[in-house]
Amino acid sequence: NSEPDEETYRSFLVVGTAFSYPDEDEPSKGRILLIHCDIRGGIVPTSQSSPSRNADIVTEVQVSGGVYSICPFYNGTILATINAKTHLCKLSGGGPGSDGNFDLKIDNAGHRGHILSLIVKSLAGAESNTLSQKEEQIAIVGDLARSISVVKFYPEYGTLEEVARDFNQNWLTAIEMLSQDVYLGGENFHNLFVLRRNPDADSEEVRSRLDTIGLFNLGEMVNKFIRGSLVIPNNSSNASSSDAVNHSSSSNGGDSLKSQSGKSVMNIGSQTLYGTIDGTIGSIIGLDTQTATFLSSLERAMTLIITPVGNLKHNEFRAFRGQRCQQGSRGFIDGDLIESFVDLDRKTMELVVKEMKAEGKWKFKSDESLSRESIGNNGDEEMKEASYGEKASGLNVSDVITMVEEISMLH
Repeated sequence: NSEPDEETYRSFLVVGTAFSYPDEDEPSKGRILLIHCDIRGGIVPTSQSSPSRNADIVTEVQVSGGVYSICPFYNGTILATINAKTHLCKLSGGGPGSDGNFDLKIDNAGHRGHILSLIVKSLAGAESNTLSQKEEQIAIVGDLARSISVVKFYPEYGTLEEVARDFNQNWLTAIEMLSQDVYLGGENFHNLFVLRRNPDADSEEVRSRLDTIGLFNLGEMVNKFIRGSLVIPNNSSNASSSDAVNHSSSSNGGDSLKSQSGKSVMNIGSQTLYGTIDGTIGSIIGLDTQTATFLSSLERAMTLIITPVGNLKHNEFRAFRGQRCQQGSRGFIDGDLIESFVDLDRKTMELVVKEMKAEGKWKFKSDESLSRESIGNNGDEEMKEASYGEKASGLNVSDVITMVEEISMLH
């Protein structure tokens, strides 16, 4: 965007490039291009200008390295990762009284400390995001081999500093901010993971560390995350499909889905689309605690009752398998497995529901108090067992089918 004191903002396309030479291990030169699509008859429209579809380079800046990623930041600025450094870029000019020329400058604010700054993401520009005075101007940076770190811009000092990081080694391929303090990552061993920041902790050590609250093996390498949905929003949902459902992300303020009876069934939080190198397009959505509890119980019951092809265990298939360790899946629900419930025969459905009732962990003791808040927002809780009712009775096959159909409607 151009100068904030103008009457309206104008949109630009920002492109990062790199010059690749055979004798260089990493690019030593690159450019950041500012492109304007001339749909209103010029960058500064006049009464004599006619609309067209020309894309013109408004300005450019030379940089010392390859531009790997660019994202919008706050107050009309952008962040760009150039080799191992994250830079803040500012656009000036083009305001009232000027000659219409723009100038893109690399600000002094920048952050070093990465092996290769592969990706940068922020919540600036999100439709639902409005920065209040109390909120921080933060972004996440994905390093090629050192996982995710959080950088914060201090306007009063004009500096960009790291405030938290994940100390696990993850060879990243994609990252996304689910909320101000919850982050999603994909790595090259076909795994997904979710991290949570604890900015309000008393200890500096805890504040500077990102805790892992979700692990899941997707089975495909994700190379892109983007906020959004696969379906057109309507009055009851603003949803997306669910190959994997993350119940560690925020659901506060999410949309409420209604069953046919009109009763609120679930609350949707973050909605993130992903694309893989195999051509798969899927979605990861945040659920409220009540819905996540119900679907987790259904997932456990289905893995116990249904014998999979090849007698392969579901928990082993979805276990997080990294370069040096293997951990069980947590914080995620397998949407593919859940939605296969409606394809079962009636007898198998009844066995699954019977197992859910025998376990007695499909429903919280206090639905009203817990359905408004997702596990991912609790500052001092991880994926721990909650308080369940002593007897979880009253569940039938129709209830489960209704819930699974609500999930299926998110496609």
